[in-house]
Parts: sequence; C-alpha cells; structure tokens
Amino acid sequence: MTVRVPMRRWFAPVPMLAGVALIALTCTLGRWQLSRAHERIERQARIVALENAPAQRVTAQPVTADSVMYRPVLLRGTFDVAHTVLLENRPHVTNDVSRPGFEVLIPLKLEGAGGRAVLVNRGWLPRDPADRMRIAPYTTPAGEVQVEGMAVPHASRVFSLGRKDGSDEVGQRLRQNIDLDAFSREIGVPLQPFVVQQQSDAQDGLLRDWPRADLGADRNYGYAFQWFAMAAAVLGLMVFYSVRRYRRLAGTSEPA
Repeated sequence: MTVRVPMRRWFAPVPMLAGVALIALTCTLGRWQLSRAHERIERQARIVALENAPAQRVTAQPVTADSVMYRPVLLRGTFDVAHTVLLENRPHVTNDVSRPGFEVLIPLKLEGAGGRAVLVNRGWLPRDPADRMRIAPYTTPAGEVQVEGMAVPHASRVFSLGRKDGSDEVGQRLRQNIDLDAFSREIGVPLQPFVVQQQSDAQDGLLRDWPRADLGADRNYGYAFQWFAMAAAVLGLMVFYSVRRYRRLAGTSEPA
C-alpha cells in the first residue's frame, strides 16, 4: 500500500532553505533591475524635453556640464584645426548597411574672455577600406564661425587596450578614445566639461545624423527577465525534487 508522508517531510531542510534564499535573492535583484529601468525611462523623457528647449549660448566663461547637458547650445568661435582628432572604429549604418569610419573632433576656441574652448564633434567620415590613413575630404571653415549643436557628456567610446585617459595616444591624429581632461592638458587650453555634437549643416562633407541618447532601459528589462527566470527555474527544481522525495518516501509495499 501507499504510505502517507507528512508534507513537512516532502522537503529536505537544507536544500529547501537554500532554494528559498536563492529565490528571494533573484527576485530582489529582478525588482532592482526593474526600478533601474523605470528610472532610466524617466530620465530619457527629461532628456527628450531638454532637447526641445531653446538653444543656450556658450562663451569662453566656465560653464557647468549640468547646466547645458543634452540641451541645444549655440557657439561662436574659431576652430583649432591644428588639434584635429579622428576617432577610429566608429561605424555608421545607412540603409541597414554598416560602414567603418571616423568621427572628426576639433576644439573650437570660444568668443569672450576666459580663454576656454569646447571640443566639437563635427560629424562622421567613411574610412578607406584599403588605406586607413587615407581620409575622405572634408572642409573646415576658417575664421569666426557659429555652430549649433547638442551638449553631451563625452565623445563616443569604444573598447581599447590602451590607457583610459588616452595618454598613450598623445599627439596622434587617429585615436581610439579621447578624455577631455587629458586632451585639455595636451593642447594647453582649458576645455568646457562637455562635448558638443554639431547639428548645423556646413556643407562640409560630414554626416551628422546623430543617434538619440539611449540610457539602456532595455538592458535592465533583459537583466530583470533573467533574474525572474532564474527564480522560476529554482522554484521548478524545488517542486520537481520534492515530488521525487515524496514518491521515494511513500513507496508501495504489500501487507505482511
């Protein structure tokens, strides 16, 4: 006959406690990732609102990054062409086709007292597939110019085996990444603590269809799904092994 097994014996104490603790931990991490995603969505909405704000004029006087971040800015000054930097390995997607290329960054010496400049990301150039040193032609206006753009925290970044501050690339025109503080020391000119992505069209051969800021909320949703899936898997294993334990303990035997 089948032996009746009390429910308290269905679960082995140590595995049960470990499983419950793991489920609690993974659910907590999943909820944390969801909260991070919601925070980023709210921040993304604020950024979109700032992008539509009136342009703010930036001069050579010190400006805090928070006061202009993700806002349209208006600059007037002179491009320091001698310190042009081309950031390598910046692909550009056109009609679902990705092409390798460069982003062209040039300091703009700003009008007004203060002696500051701002690093302007002027746009994208394709790379010659046969010779990476052969740069497609583009023009840089001489004299005082007016530039409209969007203030962003830094230039785009890629993985690099070099030093984080780019000190191993000092003096090079082609670089992987650029750090504002290190570049300011390199050129001997104080820089505003942000980069401006140029949006005004200058008919100079550069592409400027900048991607919208993405704060990564989708990644947080993906991580949350993984944590909740792990919790569900642990719960499923607990049920599976508890049923096996019940059947083993219950068993069947013939009466003597």
